[in-house]
Amino acid sequence: MKSFIAIVSSILVVTTFTQCGSAQKLDKKSPFTINKAYYQDWVGGRGTSKGTIVSIEFSNKTSKKIIFDSIFFKGKVIKLEHSISEDKQLITGNFITNIQRDKDIIMDIDPRKEMANKAPNVRINFPFDITDNECVISYSIKNKRHYFKLTNLKEERPIYYP
Repeated sequence: MKSFIAIVSSILVVTTFTQCGSAQKLDKKSPFTINKAYYQDWVGGRGTSKGTIVSIEFSNKTSKKIIFDSIFFKGKVIKLEHSISEDKQLITGNFITNIQRDKDIIMDIDPRKEMANKAPNVRINFPFDITDNECVISYSIKNKRHYFKLTNLKEERPIYYP
């Protein structure tokens, strides 16, 4: 009986410390120099879709060994796109939200007919505590994952596509 209690206790202790170790740690300093960081909403084509683009521009002096992965912003996460020009580098995350104005919600006494309704968007269990003008960039250096919190993102004027 004592050995059973000892085994259960050790499993509980190991599980507790494993959960603490899985928390994401943010780097205090960025390994890249940010020139400009902003986000802007967009609406496109007959109002059928919309979204937000987060853009971060930095100098080409940044180490080439950084591999950008994803960005966390307003309760969502998406893969980053990385582009390089002669004088600067740009990473962008495009958070797309489709609007379906044509589709009505089916309300019926028969629950099987209501199964055709699309499930609502539910926020994921977000690993970071950030405000609406902050984001977290996920990147790798030498196969080790890093996270950097970028504060004071500027909101630019929305883009309206025809």
